[in-house]
Amino acid sequence: MTGRLILPSRAALAAALSGIVVIAPALAVTAPDPARAATALPASAAPWPVTLTIRTIPALPGVRFKLDGATLTSGRDGTAAHTEQHNFSQHILRLLDSEVVRQDRQYEFTRWAGQRDPGQAFRATVHGLPMRANYTITAAFSSWCLVTPHFTDQRGRVLDPAQIAQVTVRSDTGQSTSIRPSGTTWLQCTRPVAQGSTLRSRDVQYSVQSVMVSGTNVVHAGIERFWPGRTRAPTIVGYFHDLTITAHDALFGRRTGQEALVTLPDHTVVAEPLGPGHAATLSNLPQGSYQVRVQAGGAIVSAQTLRLSRDVTVNLTAVSPGDLAAMGGGLFAAAVGLPLLSGSRRRWVAGHLRRLRKGAEPS
Repeated sequence: MTGRLILPSRAALAAALSGIVVIAPALAVTAPDPARAATALPASAAPWPVTLTIRTIPALPGVRFKLDGATLTSGRDGTAAHTEQHNFSQHILRLLDSEVVRQDRQYEFTRWAGQRDPGQAFRATVHGLPMRANYTITAAFSSWCLVTPHFTDQRGRVLDPAQIAQVTVRSDTGQSTSIRPSGTTWLQCTRPVAQGSTLRSRDVQYSVQSVMVSGTNVVHAGIERFWPGRTRAPTIVGYFHDLTITAHDALFGRRTGQEALVTLPDHTVVAEPLGPGHAATLSNLPQGSYQVRVQAGGAIVSAQTLRLSRDVTVNLTAVSPGDLAAMGGGLFAAAVGLPLLSGSRRRWVAGHLRRLRKGAEPS
C-alpha cells in the first residue's frame, strides 16, 4: 500500500484559524487591571505599633527611664515597655536612676546591652534608637553587699578584732581592697557579664590575702574564699602557735638561763622569765619570723632566727665561763702532750679541739 499525503480542506483550515482568533481575545480579557490592583493594597502597609522593652539585671523594680519625653518605670519583674507607631525617627533613652539603694544592697549602673551603638554601652544616655521593630534593651547593674567578717584561730578560738591591724581581700576580677576587722564593709557582690549576645548577673568571689597581727600575716594568702552575695558574715581563720624556749650548757648539757628575749615580727622585744626548769612558753603567737635569745649570766648564747609555722621548742646552747676554763685546760694539756702522741692520735685530738673552739664561738 503506497502512502499518501492528505491535505485538509479549505473549510477545515478556516475553522482552525477562527479558533485561534477567538482564544487570544479571551486570554487578554483575564489580565489584571492596574487601576484595580492599586486600590486592593493590604491594610498592613499602613504604620503598625512597635514596642521597645527595657530590662534591668538583676531585676530591679522602680527604676526610672526617659524615652524622648516619656517617663517609664520598671515593674516588679524589672522591666518597662513603650509602644508607638512604626517610624524612622532617632530616639533618645536616658537612665534617670543610675544608683539604687535597697536595704542591705546598693546597685550602680554598669552598662547597656542591645543599644545598637557599642560606643554608648557605658553611658547613662543613649542616642539613635530606632522604632522600626520590636526589640529589648538591657540596663545592667553591679551590686554591693554589707559584709561583717569574723576571725578565729585554727582551733576555733575567737580572735579579738582589736589585735588585727589590717585585712586585705582580692576579688576574682583582680581588684584588692581592705575591709574593717570590726563592723561592716561594702563589697561588690555581683557584676554583669556577657554570655553570648546577652548579659547576666554573676556573683563576685573574694580570696583573703592578708590579716595582719603584730606585723605578720596570719593567713595563707589566697586559700580562704567567700562570696559576699551568699555569706554576709564570713569566718576567716588565722594561724597561731606556741613557742617554747630553753637553753643548755655546752659541755655538760645542764639546763641554764634566767630570761628569754623574743623579737616579734613587728620588731617588738618580749622578755619572758625562764622558770625553775629553765624553760618558758609563749602561747598563741602569730605565725611569722622570730628571733630568740637567752640571758644566762656570763654565758655566751647565740641568737636563733626561725619561721614559726607550728608549735616549736628552741633549745639554745650556752657556753659558760666554766666551759671556757675547761676547754682552756684541755687546750693546755693538749699542747703539752700532743708531741708525745702518734701522728694519727695527734690529728684526732687537734680535730676535737677545733670542734670545741667552734662551739664556743658566738654566731
